[in-house]
Amino acid sequence: MKRLLTVILIFIGFNAFSQGYKIEINIKNLPDKEVILGHHFATQLIPDDTITLNSKGYGVFKGKEPLPGGMYFLFLPNKSFFDFMLDKDQVFSITADTSDYDNSVSFKSCEENVRFQAYKKYLSNAGKLRKQLLEDRKKFKDDKNKIAEIDAKLKKLGEESEAYFQKTVNGHPDDFFSKFLKATRRVEVPKDITDKKQQYFWFRHHYFDNFDISDPRLLRTPIYENTIDTYLDKVLVQHPDTLIPEVDMLIERSRTNDELFRYMLVHLFNKYASSQVMTAENVYVHIADKYYIKEAKWSDPEFISDLKKKIKRRKKCLIGVTAQNIVFNEVPADTSEINKLIKEVDNIKAQGLKIEKSEADSIIKYNLKVEVLKEFYDKFPVTNTLYKTKAKYTILWFWTPDCSHCKKETPLFHDAYVEKNMKEKGVEVITMFLQKDLTDWKRFSKVTKEWLEFIEKHNMTDWTNAWNPFDPFRINYDINSSPVLYLLDENKKIIAKRIGYEQALEIIENELKTKDK
Repeated sequence: MKRLLTVILIFIGFNAFSQGYKIEINIKNLPDKEVILGHHFATQLIPDDTITLNSKGYGVFKGKEPLPGGMYFLFLPNKSFFDFMLDKDQVFSITADTSDYDNSVSFKSCEENVRFQAYKKYLSNAGKLRKQLLEDRKKFKDDKNKIAEIDAKLKKLGEESEAYFQKTVNGHPDDFFSKFLKATRRVEVPKDITDKKQQYFWFRHHYFDNFDISDPRLLRTPIYENTIDTYLDKVLVQHPDTLIPEVDMLIERSRTNDELFRYMLVHLFNKYASSQVMTAENVYVHIADKYYIKEAKWSDPEFISDLKKKIKRRKKCLIGVTAQNIVFNEVPADTSEINKLIKEVDNIKAQGLKIEKSEADSIIKYNLKVEVLKEFYDKFPVTNTLYKTKAKYTILWFWTPDCSHCKKETPLFHDAYVEKNMKEKGVEVITMFLQKDLTDWKRFSKVTKEWLEFIEKHNMTDWTNAWNPFDPFRINYDINSSPVLYLLDENKKIIAKRIGYEQALEIIENELKTKDK
């Protein structure tokens, strides 16, 4: 009975270890040195294990649990490394010589890596031969016969390389190395498709034929992230209606593995959060709203809470969305009327400072200031709204004169608006004054006076100068800095945002030219 139990325990122990990994390392001329086993992860190199070789350059990486499949590397003391495949076979040995790593690396008990190493050597030799032939072609550029001979050799080399590739991929189709090698190959549009538009859509539709998005092993290679980003950035039209369905496809196809799903979601979330492309915000909001807020369980709850608030605001002011209405009072175009308001600022300043010095509590003080502010706001003679503003294009310019960039850009914007006859072309500009902070009444009064004086000084009365300290436009337009520009079409739909005034005027002029054709 004891003997039977011993046999069972030995079997269990052997079976448990067979599920793990054991990689023997033997590197000539590398005694007592530390080497690192690691894996590729998108664009990163991630360490997994470290050992110190003995006096003969021998050591063993081992663990009870198997390592996830992918492309791994051995990092050496001289800061060089070489790659190898790790998948089903996780018990094998690697030998190398420090005098020539590239040519001396060999594998035992892992045929997949034997083929990988052979393929690398073939590519290296073929690359050297091709380079030499191209150099010879330049040397004999005036000898037609020699050129023809070299071209024939180049063609033959290309055919041999293609045959070797196909043999490697098709000979062992279930090997991860074969799948990796195939994934590096760009799809070729069939020659019988000659129409450029059809070529594009065929290529786009078949882009991932050779590349399995759902295979987590490919994530542990240097090609995964670049393949995904190339598709999103260079193959697809950079418009939310095109990008969003493809982002959905990528995320859904990554659900085969928790690590792959997390990578895909985080990568795409960060990619479009930081993108400088104007329409990227739509994609970012979509990813955050549909996936990240609901499924990123690894994120800090406080971050998710803040993200919810941010996304709620941004949904209202995305490109393609009808802009939220703004109710505002207008600064009069008459200079004498502006001067009356400037003098009135001195009166409200005195009233506000008197309230600040009173013994009332902070809530009462604030409410009294709001009453003074309302009285002053009502002295602006004309009330208008964004939706009542009829124009082919409307530019909203959110600014304040205590912002140095605003002080510089606003007069330049006005000059360009006048010089390009934008008003005659059906373009209206509404500049929204941002100041509303009543906690420091002295500063509020100062900036409000500067705003009115600035309009008068720069003769900016031929566009709409507006304000409403009680309208929620700061929330509706996600205003956290200044200046901020929104460009709206005739129906008040947002067609561009957070761009410079030069770019906005250029967009308008280009669209007007297109409509005139």
